[in-house]
Amino acid sequence: MSLTKSELEQESGSCLAEQHVCENNELPEHLQVFRVSEVNGEPQAHWEIFSLWLATTEDVMVGEAEEQGELLNLSSIKIAFCPFCGDKLP
Repeated sequence: MSLTKSELEQESGSCLAEQHVCENNELPEHLQVFRVSEVNGEPQAHWEIFSLWLATTEDVMVGEAEEQGELLNLSSIKIAFCPFCGDKLP
């Protein structure tokens, strides 16, 4: 399970443009690369990798989450190259 682009925008406070989908990414539901066009109303023109920590069945069983797939943590890092294939992002 993964967040949709719209859900990721809501959680991150960013407007996201195109996504770089790389077949070398072994965890596409947890690591997603997007061009960011706006953050909190401020225009942007950079790429970020978003790291999504989603709840597992075990997280639900121990009370860390209410349901499987729930977002537990979200972080992002500004990038210029894809960390999976090495391509320079336009």
